Parts: sequence; C-alpha cells; structure tokens
Amino acid sequence: MKTLNAIVLAVAVFMGAPVISFADSTVPVAYWKLMDEERYIRRFDLERFDWRTIRKIRRENMNAGKETKFLTLNALSSSGNIGDIQKLDGQCLEQASILVRDPNGDISQIPSLTAEENSVGLPKDNMLMGRYLLGARIPLGERDVDADGISESVFLCAKHLVVHRRHGGRMGHASVVFFDDGGKMPLEIGPAINTAKSKFGGGMQIPHGTYEMMVKYQGRPLPGSAVTVTTEGSQWKKTFITDKAGKFEIMPTDDRFSQREWQNYLYTATHHDRQTHTYYVATLPTVVYRNQPEWRSKAMGFAFWSIIGTGVTLLMVAGLTRRRQRRNRQALIIFENHKIQKDLP
Repeated sequence: MKTLNAIVLAVAVFMGAPVISFADSTVPVAYWKLMDEERYIRRFDLERFDWRTIRKIRRENMNAGKETKFLTLNALSSSGNIGDIQKLDGQCLEQASILVRDPNGDISQIPSLTAEENSVGLPKDNMLMGRYLLGARIPLGERDVDADGISESVFLCAKHLVVHRRHGGRMGHASVVFFDDGGKMPLEIGPAINTAKSKFGGGMQIPHGTYEMMVKYQGRPLPGSAVTVTTEGSQWKKTFITDKAGKFEIMPTDDRFSQREWQNYLYTATHHDRQTHTYYVATLPTVVYRNQPEWRSKAMGFAFWSIIGTGVTLLMVAGLTRRRQRRNRQALIIFENHKIQKDLP
C-alpha cells in the first residue's frame, strides 16, 4: 500500500497536480492573492470608452497604485484553477508566520491571520517605494511524504512580490526578490533579475518572452528542484527542473480566448530534505499581461491611416476649391476692368 501511495505521489508531482498527496492525507497548496487586482492592471481595450471614461479609469489606476494593497492567503482548489478562490483553513492561518521585507531590506513579522482578519495590507509606510516581499511559513505537522515509514515535518512557504510607487516618495535602497533567510523562509522561488537595475520589476511577465526563475533553499540556489507552473485562464500546466545554478527558463503563453487583459501564473516548487526529514512546498504568483490581439492592432492601424488619408484628401479638396475660387475672382476682376475701360468715352 505504501509503495502504491509513493507511486501516486510521483505521478501527481509529475503531472502538476494542484495538491500534494501524502501517504496519510492530502493537503492544499497555499498562495497569496492580491485583492481587487484589476485596479492595478493597465488596459489596452480603452478605445471602446469615451475620453471622459478613459481619463477616469487612468486616474483610478494611478490613485490605486499609491494606496495600501491588501492580500489574502488562499488554498489552491481541487480544480487546479488559481482563479477559484478557496479560503485556507483557519488553523493554518493562525499557525502561519507572516513576514514582510521592505525595500530597505528590513524583515519584520506581523500578527498571524484569522478567519475574520484574513488579509494583510502593504505598505505600512506609503512614502517608501520599491519592491515589498510578503511571505508566509505554515507548519503542517508530521507527515509520511515518501511512505517509507519515517515522518517528515511539512511546511508551506508562500511568497508574493508587491510593488509600490508614489509620486514624491523615497526609493528603498535594498529592493530584492528573495528573503535569503533560511530560518524564516526556507524554500522560496523568485525571478533571477538584477535587483540593482530593477527596483520595481519581477512581479509581471509578458507572453512569448523568456524569463529566468530561481529556486533557493536556505538562502542558496537549489538544483534539481521540481517546479510546476499552473495558469489561471487556459489552465495550462508544465513542470520544470532547476539546473545546477537553481534556475530554469520559461516562456509564458498568450491566452487569446480570455476576456481579460491579464492572467495569473502560479509557480509551485517542492523540496524534500532527507537529512533533516523536512518537506517544503513554496509558491509564487505572477501576473502575465496579454498581448494586444493582432486583429485589434491591424484594425487600429487601418483606422489611423484611414483618418490620415481622409484628412489629407479633405485638405487637398479644400485647397483646390479655394484656388479655383481665387482664380474665378481674379478673372471676374479682369473682366470688370475691361468692361469699365470699354464703357469709358
């Protein structure tokens, strides 16, 4: 029976299952969710609105970026769709250790969540701009992961990148993408970017672009880690294995059938430390913007050049009409002059 459970676990990980199956139970995957995320998403479908509505939407987006952003800790549903919000168990919320690393590099711990107070607001200081790291380490107790008769301590490590901009704010001097603290956040996944050049990036991706991601364990790159990527819209899934440097590359797809301008990706990394008998599941959600549909791009180009062509044609017609009127006026003046001279004695 234990051998069968181990096989089921291996198949589940290989297929990118939405939950982690153990020998004696099945537990959810925890991840952070940004509330009212549509307020912070740039849109390309504004041409269907009038200019007053467009100005209102853009003003609301700018104001939303200055305000406090609220996030909730959720569990991945059995369907595997990260868009189906499923609340995390209240006991898990109370046992979760919530960490925040601000753009200055300072790590602080905030009070645990409850079923009633299940959201975290960032930032506390609206004038401090940069990239905030929000993390949660949730102990799940002892589980027999590989069905070998030895129990492992299981932990869920959820992380989210929160970017904050504000006109007139001050920029943080240590805006990073990893906690790099094995005691507080043992396993974490994040983008492999140059933080010296990117103070705000890392939380979004664009389809058909190549992005390098990294998995770290105890603050060091982790080779051979299995990372499952699950999408929200098309529910596309794929499993990657990190290389010797703890990295892997991904090219996000474009969900052309979605009605929204973005979709969410969920990166899930797992690691079994056999020396310490611990098992970790780390998550990181990422926003992937949709490319503007080709037909819309071509239609906008056609409309643009049609307007330009019509305008040039009207200018030519107006110019020719005015020229003809001027010639007719000159001819009439010449005719009147000849007539006057002829009538003179």
